Amino acid sequence: MAWADYWGGLSRPAIEAIVEAAGVGAGTRLLDVGCGSGELCALAAGRGASVAGIDADAAMIELARRRVPGADLRVGRLELLPWDDGAFDLVIGVNAFQFAADMVAALAEAGRVTRPGGLVAVCNWSARREVFDVTGPPAPNPLREPGGIEGLARRAGLRPGEAREVDVPFVAPDEETLVRAFAADDREISAEAAERHRRPDGSYRFENTFRYVLAEVSSRR
Repeated sequence: MAWADYWGGLSRPAIEAIVEAAGVGAGTRLLDVGCGSGELCALAAGRGASVAGIDADAAMIELARRRVPGADLRVGRLELLPWDDGAFDLVIGVNAFQFAADMVAALAEAGRVTRPGGLVAVCNWSARREVFDVTGPPAPNPLREPGGIEGLARRAGLRPGEAREVDVPFVAPDEETLVRAFAADDREISAEAAERHRRPDGSYRFENTFRYVLAEVSSRR
């Protein structure tokens, strides 16, 4: 799938930071909501975690199954997770909760399947996102607003804790790759805007940041 080829690895610095901050290791029960093509699941499995994932796109789930054959991967919605209460130690959503019809309901559902004292990690585009320079401004998203993740997490009954911004640059080696990458994401680029990100060797580099918040699930849920 073309999207996974160009964009699947973009969040790698952020997911590495999250799994490190959350102490993911042998025996950790982890769920990736909006798991896409399975990069996060593969990383966590490589650290010894027991991983599961869910995505609304069946094609993405098939890619993830090839990447992590032993994972519990399912097609479904963020607002209705097909797992029991307290099934996981950690639930992670990277650029995922923004696609839920009801973000608060999706965050509450993530909390439901997390054990008391466990964590829900919410990660989203932050203020610096140069990839949007070439396609126009993104749609409004409360998760991108200052304190937005924390506010929605509290409404879902979670207790926000550690927060951090992580650099997630996007690099294309040439113009042809750049055009194909954005086409794979159903976006057209402005050649004039892209030129501002062109480097002397003909490649393109966009500086972006993701922001994550680790929110604890109350023992009184």
